[in-house]
Amino acid sequence: MKFRVRYNPSYPSQLPQFKGQILIIIIGVFILLWLLFSTFYMVEADSQGVLLRFGRFDRLTEPGLHMKMPWPIETAMVIPVQQVQSLEYGFETVRPGRDTQYRTPTKEMRTIAEMLTGDLNLAHVEWIVQYRINDAYQYLFKVGGKSTPQSTIDDIINDISESVMRRLVGDASVDEVITIGRDQIAMEAKVDIQDMLDKFETGVQVVTVKLQTASPPEEVKDAFDEVNRARQKKEKVINEALGEKNRQIPAARGQRDRVISEAEGYRERVVRSMEGKVNAFLAQLAQYKKAPEITRTRLYLETMESILQVAPDVTVLDSQISGILPLLDLNNPQKKSIGPSLPTPSTPANNGGRQ
Repeated sequence: MKFRVRYNPSYPSQLPQFKGQILIIIIGVFILLWLLFSTFYMVEADSQGVLLRFGRFDRLTEPGLHMKMPWPIETAMVIPVQQVQSLEYGFETVRPGRDTQYRTPTKEMRTIAEMLTGDLNLAHVEWIVQYRINDAYQYLFKVGGKSTPQSTIDDIINDISESVMRRLVGDASVDEVITIGRDQIAMEAKVDIQDMLDKFETGVQVVTVKLQTASPPEEVKDAFDEVNRARQKKEKVINEALGEKNRQIPAARGQRDRVISEAEGYRERVVRSMEGKVNAFLAQLAQYKKAPEITRTRLYLETMESILQVAPDVTVLDSQISGILPLLDLNNPQKKSIGPSLPTPSTPANNGGRQ
């Protein structure tokens, strides 16, 4: 099988035209890609878009996919407005985590951390300022500038926070800075730093200000530790005393209430007993007035009955009998007691009688 190739004299003249078409296609694809990438832009969920038209601010855009005029007519800048930034003062974290590692303090760190307190003592204060961007327009165009706004804002916050912290520490005593007043100083610092940032229109919101540590300088640290131990011991003794007080007072009150209740019960019982006796006596008196002789005899017999029930041996003699013979009990020679005779109810007692 044979192939024949025929020569076409128009091929050399068509080759430049074919190269021109390929070049146009490449240029068209490039322009299409350029239009695609310069027309559409994406704003993340934690960010805000700032659109510039010919280098001037035009509008803000929310998270999502947006369309704009191609560069250089419009330019989009994405600002992370929800991202929290942290600035550390007096220390520097090398590796955060469970076992956080810190950089060895430099002379600049110690200079920032050492402050003069209101009672003319030195305190080593370390703190953290956390902030986020809440106004992208102010953040870019008011203070920071759209070239390097982050570094500018950080420098402004550094100056403001150090100034505010030194002023607050200078108004407090060293004990307040190291122990009881740390939280109050942190809250006041947050408010003051935010006020100054708002005056400068930085578009930054302070999230938190936290005192990382506050301690006396190394030269006097032992003395301060001794004072803190004494203060803790004092608080412990006070708490123990308050606990003992809270334990003793309810017990004493309960004992007091019990004694009062017993006394009131005894008083009520005695009063009722005496009232009963008085009422019985009055009843007897009324009966006595009705029949004095009979009542007197009945009272005598009741009294003698109660006496004779507890007496061991009783000898009853007639008052008319005299002499010692009736008193002798020959069957019981051990009985030697001789007593006066008991008078009858109608006869007065006789001194010569014997029992």
